[in-house]
Amino acid sequence: MPSRDDICAVVDSYVKLLGSHQIDALMELFHQGAVQHEPVGVRTNRGFDEIRAFFAESEDTPFTVSLLTPVTVVGKFAAMQMRVQREGLEDFASTDLFEFDDNCKILSITAVPDIKALIP
Repeated sequence: MPSRDDICAVVDSYVKLLGSHQIDALMELFHQGAVQHEPVGVRTNRGFDEIRAFFAESEDTPFTVSLLTPVTVVGKFAAMQMRVQREGLEDFASTDLFEFDDNCKILSITAVPDIKALIP
């Protein structure tokens, strides 16, 4: 099982790579068979290719993200909130829940972006 420190390091990398749109490096954090629910209840991407395509689509939308809360970890699960800054919108919060495999690769991610959860 991955350690808390390992999980926190992957989540920190995820935020940095997502915010800087480094898709190749971002995808290295994922397990080949990962599942991504983003946004939850609207879209589910299964496997490396679908998740990569999702991130490639988002390159057309100028945004940055930064960690808003500490990373919380229980076993193989982690959660955190990000500040999302997107042109034309006020800053808002996205809460992400991660599950990791034994090699500390992202096995699943569930994102709950809420454009009404405004951040001053």
